[in-house]
Amino acid sequence: MNQLEGLRDDQGQQETDCHHDNSDVTNNNNRRKQAACPGAGEHPLQYNYTFWYSRRTPSRPASSLSYEQNIRQIGTVASVEQFWKFYSHLVRPGDLSGHSDFHLFKEGIKPMWEDESNRSGGKWIIRLRKGLASRFWENIILAMLGEQFMVGEEICGAVVSIRFQEDILSIWNRTSNDQTTTSRIRDTLRRVLNLPANTIMEYKTHNDSLRDNSSFRNTKISL
Repeated sequence: MNQLEGLRDDQGQQETDCHHDNSDVTNNNNRRKQAACPGAGEHPLQYNYTFWYSRRTPSRPASSLSYEQNIRQIGTVASVEQFWKFYSHLVRPGDLSGHSDFHLFKEGIKPMWEDESNRSGGKWIIRLRKGLASRFWENIILAMLGEQFMVGEEICGAVVSIRFQEDILSIWNRTSNDQTTTSRIRDTLRRVLNLPANTIMEYKTHNDSLRDNSSFRNTKISL
């Protein structure tokens, strides 16, 4: 059991003068907010993380501008206790409908291909049959917050994408041409999600996504 799981039911969060960025941001996602920080007696995460939510109508053409307008920052956490308090109030991915995404990214990194931290990177993609998204999403974000990938600052964030016929998990990293790091991330994903040996995993660079304006088409297959 890691630190995140062990403190799941801890209700002893104390109030301090530190700003806790758990408020809904609807008008201006670009405005800078005071960094969240752990409360007194809390267990700090190695990095602060921000939750985002997006939803769009599939029939409408996608573009960077429309995507940025549809994505909404919903809160930032800095400690194990803040994470569980915030996460416990979120709708589970499996209960979302339509074309919806939850994103959890390091504070200061937008879940966009064009973000400075993402531009040279890419993502591992795992396609799930319906009904598995909630459990797999929780496992992947606990592994990320608990630093189980052991790749330093390479991890940018994770996304769960709810679609009509399948759900998709992805984890983003900074450097797509670092084969050693991307392989370690892939192997850690297999372990923390307990994936069968024959599970197909896909990788796509953000540059390729920018070229074909697609997140999940034209990927590279890894077995």
